[in-house]
Amino acid sequence: MKLTVRRGGGIAGIVARTELDANVLPPPDAAVFTAEINRARMRELPDPPATSGRPDAQLYEISLEETGLLFSRHYTDDSLPEDVRTLLAWVDGRPERIESIEQ
Repeated sequence: MKLTVRRGGGIAGIVARTELDANVLPPPDAAVFTAEINRARMRELPDPPATSGRPDAQLYEISLEETGLLFSRHYTDDSLPEDVRTLLAWVDGRPERIESIEQ
């Protein structure tokens, strides 16, 4: 299972990419990762409109890859569900994550 988060927009328009693969996590942490993804309901929630009335809004594209399936969701700061926000905070706190800036 792999989660990829692309964050962009705002005033600078920079797109940051964060990836975390369950295969690089110790087994107890991989179980927590799976639990956080399940709690965020990434597979079930509908994809809300990724538009905002604010020109400086942060945009999120969150993709979950597992067993050959890909689930992608698009959010803004305003539409990001609290459970997904918690998942992103957990991923951001992992030293195993890979971060990059997209050109």
